[in-house]
Order: sequence, then C-alpha cells, then structure tokens
Amino acid sequence: MFNRNTMRGRAPAWVGAVTVAVLALGAAHQAQAQSAYLNALLNARNDNDQPMQTAQDSSQAPAGSAVASAPQPDGYLFNLQVGKSFGQALANQGIYIDGSYINITNSVVGGGVHTGTYSDGDATLGINLDMGKIAGIQGAQVHFYVDDRQGPNGYAATGNGLDNNFVYGPNDAFRLTELDWDQSLLNDHIRILVGRINDLGDFDTFDFACNFVDYTCANTSFFYFNNANSADPVSAWGGRVTFKPTLQTYFRIAAEAADGSGFYNASNEGWNLSMTHDNGVFVPLEVGYKTDFSSSKYPSQYDVGGFYDNTGYNYSGQMFAKTGALTPLASIATTAPREGVWAQASQMVYRPDMNSKRGITLFGEVEAMVNGYTPIQDEIDAGMVWQGPFAQRPHDNLNIVGEYYKLGNELVNYQTGTVIAGNSHAANSMEILQVTYNAAIAPGISIGPFWEYIVNPDGGGADPNGRVKNATQVGGMLQVALPDLLGLPTLARVN
Repeated sequence: MFNRNTMRGRAPAWVGAVTVAVLALGAAHQAQAQSAYLNALLNARNDNDQPMQTAQDSSQAPAGSAVASAPQPDGYLFNLQVGKSFGQALANQGIYIDGSYINITNSVVGGGVHTGTYSDGDATLGINLDMGKIAGIQGAQVHFYVDDRQGPNGYAATGNGLDNNFVYGPNDAFRLTELDWDQSLLNDHIRILVGRINDLGDFDTFDFACNFVDYTCANTSFFYFNNANSADPVSAWGGRVTFKPTLQTYFRIAAEAADGSGFYNASNEGWNLSMTHDNGVFVPLEVGYKTDFSSSKYPSQYDVGGFYDNTGYNYSGQMFAKTGALTPLASIATTAPREGVWAQASQMVYRPDMNSKRGITLFGEVEAMVNGYTPIQDEIDAGMVWQGPFAQRPHDNLNIVGEYYKLGNELVNYQTGTVIAGNSHAANSMEILQVTYNAAIAPGISIGPFWEYIVNPDGGGADPNGRVKNATQVGGMLQVALPDLLGLPTLARVN
C-alpha cells in the first residue's frame, strides 16, 4: 500500500469527500420513488436471489416456467420461526435485526504436526436501518455489525500456515466489523458504500463459497495473505462503488485504508476509529456478469479482477505478517507495491427439476501475483456444489473443492535454506482436497460434516522442521442464521 505519511495527509480528505458526495446525492433523490430494483430484491430475499425484472427496468428478463407447480418438500426436521410479528413491527419502523453463530470443530486424525481436536467459534450481531422509512432518504441504508471470535487455529496442528478455517482469527477479540452508509442511486444502477468496511462478499468470491470450511470461504488464501487489507471480520475506513449497466453486469472498485496494526493487535482492533496506524491503501476492482434463477434457467457467474496494494513492507522481523510464523535471516524491505489478478467462473450445469433450485454447479478460479514478495505466488481452485442432492432435502448441499497453492520463491528459498527448515528440499507447492456436506436441520440451522486431505502442509512455516508431508482432518461446521431461525424480516444488503 502507500507509505504512512502519504496516507495521513490524503485519507481524511478522501473519506470526507466521498461522505459528502453520498449525502448530497441521497438528499437530491429524496423525492424519487424507492428503486424498483430494490423492491424486487426485497421480494426475492428469502430465495437469496438477485432482483427479478421490474416494470421500470427490463434489463433482466425472468426465466423458467410460468405454470404453477406443486408444493416442494422443505426437508426441515423442525421450525422455530416464532419472531415474525415482532420482526415485522420493527421492519415497519425501518429496523432490521441480523446475527449468526458459526462453530467449526476439526480433528487432525493423520499426519500433520500432531493429532488433536480444536474448536473455533464466531458470533455476529447486526442492525440494518432503512433510511427511507426512518428519514425519508430513499435508497439509503445504514449497516452496523459487531463480531466476536474465540478459539485456537486448529489448522496449525496439520502443519499448514497458509490455510485456516474461516472463523479463526486474526485473533480472539470482540470488534466492530462494519459501520457504513449504503446508498443506491439511479434505480440502483449505482451503489455506493462508505465507512468502516471490509472485502467480505465484494471481491474474488462466490455466493456459495462459505459452504466450505476453509479460506475458500468469502476470500481465498491468495486474496487474504498476499496483501495488507483488513479482511473480514476486521474493518477499515474506505469506500466502494458498483456500477450496474444492466442488472446482470457490473464494475466494482473500492479503496480501503491499510490498518495493519488494527488487524493484528487485539488491543487496537475494531473500536479505535483513528487512522493513526494506517500506512497505505488497498484498491481491489472487479468486472463481471452474474445471473440467478430470476434471469436464467442455469445461473452463472463470470468475473475478472485484481488488487493494488502500496503499503510497503519490511520483513526484518516477520517475513509474512499475516502468517506470523517466519523470521528470516536477512531483511526484505521495499516500498514497491504488490499487485495480483484473478479470473473466476461458475456455471450450473444440471437441474433435475425445473420447479426447484436443486442442481449441480461447477466452479473454478485462477489467481496470480504480478508483483511483490508474497507467500502465495499462484492459487488454482476448482470444484462442485450440488444443491439438494436428494429430492426430499432441497436445502442440503454437497461441496467438493480442490486447491493448489504455488508458494512464493522467497518463502520457499527461506524454508529450504535455513537451519530451521531441517532439510534442503522444502516443497514449493501445497494441495488440498475438501468434501463438505451441509444438512439443513431447520430454517437457519445447518450441520456440516467435512473431510480434508492436505499434501505438503508446511507452507508458511507452521512446521519449522519441514518434515510433514500430508495431513488428514475431519470435523463439523454448525451454522445458525438468526433471521432465518426466528423468521425475522431482513433488509437485503446489495453489493
């Protein structure tokens, strides 16, 4: 990212300018009717779909049969949705409650540094405000979320320093994870987000990514470890703009302060809103095409993107700040930026029943570093998501992913050339195969057993002896989504 002095002089004016622009645009559109696009989105929120076609916007046509179909089985064992009336009373006032709890427990049963069982938990609580109902500012929302993470890094027992379960870290802390103003303009063809934000769900990801238990969820290890952005659940000051020429196409760009100290120092994390420790800017961008069941019989996503990070870094103390695992013999210091690119694709290829959303989606992505000292030079992921593998269980999903990591030369050379490595043949790649089955127990509750096999899990120096060649772990993931569990209305946050 950029140097500390530049950030201090530039960021406050930039954030202030964006904030003023958003508020001014929101005020100018107070008299305009709420976006038909957003209305359609709210109508479709229970399906987690993009908006369907509206009378005001014909850029996305509905697809599928118009013939009424028989009721489909929901596959749930029980239903606890007892909060609908309470939630609707709040929604009528523009207030929407959100929250979740996720626990991932893994047991290393073979290979690795040592065997054992580990458990990590993550709880979130949020309030979303519809500023149209509250203050008459049409197309505006406010999002406020806090997050609490607890537990060790269970993946360390495998010897793997470059892949974690997605509810671990960066440390045990109760933190502010989001506080921002979300503005829709021009019938939602322009979306602006400004405040304390992070990258979760905005760049280099798929909607189904968190069906998996590791860093394939939300953002990949490549995206996470190779830059100094404040990744979820840590937030940083920044802004994001999305342009939607049609409801299926988009161009998205963001600029975020690099709050390195806030990311790694629990005492400074989340609630310190100053920019004292910011030392650069992280700029991701993405252009893509995306459909859903309202616009295609076989939904798809195709996108390309990249990031620019001008923080500058000095690895005299730690070679890779986000691993916290290595201390090199020689210092690597530079002000040169880090830049990476990616391309993603997902395509539903099979539907056994056109009256449901069951089916098989294939996906893959390729990521590569263009410039900079980084722990992961390239990453390739490919897999399958089978939604509703059994007709009587339409909300279950079976997920398979293979991950390939080409490690950065600096990391490989360090691990190979030091006494700590213990040998002269450190692996230059790591491979992971993971299978997860998420079973929907009730609305808002799912249980997901998983199996994972890792080849050469010594990336990032978690195994200082460099002798671990493979590791096998099994475990389970519990996910609880508060709105679905209690039947609360939700305010859809579009990206």
